[in-house]
Amino acid sequence: MIQMRSKSALLETQALSVNFGKKLVLDQITLRLSPDEVLGVVGETGAGKSVLARALINLVPGKGYISGGRVLVGGQDVQEMSSEALRQLRGGVVSLIGTDAKSLLDPVRPVGEQVADVLRAHRGLSASEARLEAIDLFAKVGIVDPEKRAEAYPHQLSGGMAQRVIIAMALIPEPKVILADDATLGLDATIQLQVLDLLVERCREAGMGAVIITHDLGIVARYCDRVAIMREGRIIEEGSTRAFLKAPSTPYGRELLDSARVRPAPMARAEHGIDIGSVRPMLEIRNLVKHFPTPSGHVVKAVDDVSFQVPRGETLALVGESGSGKTTVGQCLVRLLGSNSGSVLFDGTDVLTLSDKEFRPLRRNIQMVFQEPYVALNPRWTVERLIGEPLALDPTIQSRTDRRARVMEMLDRVRLPSKLAQEYPHALTAGEQKRVGMARALATRPGFVVFDEPTTALDIRVRAQIIDLVRDLQQEMQLATLFITHDLNSVRSLAHNVAVMRHGKIVEIGETERIFASPNHDYTRMLLGAELPIEEFAA
Repeated sequence: MIQMRSKSALLETQALSVNFGKKLVLDQITLRLSPDEVLGVVGETGAGKSVLARALINLVPGKGYISGGRVLVGGQDVQEMSSEALRQLRGGVVSLIGTDAKSLLDPVRPVGEQVADVLRAHRGLSASEARLEAIDLFAKVGIVDPEKRAEAYPHQLSGGMAQRVIIAMALIPEPKVILADDATLGLDATIQLQVLDLLVERCREAGMGAVIITHDLGIVARYCDRVAIMREGRIIEEGSTRAFLKAPSTPYGRELLDSARVRPAPMARAEHGIDIGSVRPMLEIRNLVKHFPTPSGHVVKAVDDVSFQVPRGETLALVGESGSGKTTVGQCLVRLLGSNSGSVLFDGTDVLTLSDKEFRPLRRNIQMVFQEPYVALNPRWTVERLIGEPLALDPTIQSRTDRRARVMEMLDRVRLPSKLAQEYPHALTAGEQKRVGMARALATRPGFVVFDEPTTALDIRVRAQIIDLVRDLQQEMQLATLFITHDLNSVRSLAHNVAVMRHGKIVEIGETERIFASPNHDYTRMLLGAELPIEEFAA
């Protein structure tokens, strides 16, 4: 049995280094976690955060190994523990909660059974006792109708619900330390807030320590007592969260903090001296409806009588939780999905009434940038071919030379070097893939573009770069854009107007500053309450 010998530190690393072969991935990491403390570890993709999380329980993936230093849990070196002691450590003393909870659950067994298995293993309960205790745990972690949910399979749960199940499992052995490795990545803002509130509250109640590994400084600002900034496998800055938010001690820390701040809101037309009533909108949606029938005969009203307009040169942000109908609206506008009824007027022409042949010339003027660019980009095509392919619809492109010149122009517009033209998607970073998706959509010089979650799951600096890029492109090309997102910080930096969706309907719409300053609808107030702006915590 592992004894927690040290009263001063639950977990400690001393000059910890990890190698993968000859490559040094973690370089002399020194950290300390005390009881009832929440430590944030922040870094961009490739900084070594997830490797650190696994090194703390001596579970470095693949061919990696601890090449120097020590990891002490309760004063005991994890490298000197027996296999049995390590088994007790992992989950029993230190619990690791990863991202994508559904992938961590057995897809062919009800979640209640899976939690009951953990209860029987750690507490020696009978099958019936474990089932009742599992239901009680579900209630404690905020799962509504816990008896019914215990019978559900992972695919029948939302992302937030599945994450709560994983948290319930992690808390069963009453661990001393919780490691949350991007545990809320990709969740809606309201669900993310609920999950983290629950996790931190349980840690505080039980006197546990928690390490929250993330690339979201808003999370760190709200929940963490101290923060460690990682870059290229090293801790380059460490101290109290409040001190960091007021004055980072390194240039990289200052750059991260600046990138996380909200940009000044775009100017409205009235501020440019333009009479709003005199300008015909580039895009006008009237009473759009899209329903999906289910095998049981039930009808899902994904888009239910939605109306809005987007003027040339402006951005409307469409916000709401997963399942609210945002992406379905975007796909209906570009006719990737058929609509049941309503009108989509592009520069005065209803595109929903056109035949495919009639719509084809207009398609180059109505484009979409997809949420997951790697999925949308043909992996067998070079960047040049990917960007150039839509130009077959452009009558101004007469030759291969013209096409290549336009591709190079688009690469320059999205701030990518021309040498990437001959690369394939797998060789690009996530931010570069997003930019290629934008270049492809903008190659035909459209008048209207749908951006579907362009900043989701990106690193802090890359997210800021994408926001700045969209703002610049809109100004340069006078685009009308629909910005579909649940990233409220990006909305404040990018959108002139905001429409809030819930259950297929728009519940509130108005100018961005007005919506954030004085929301009218209860649901809008709930969404804004889940926002994590660092300015609020740095004050």
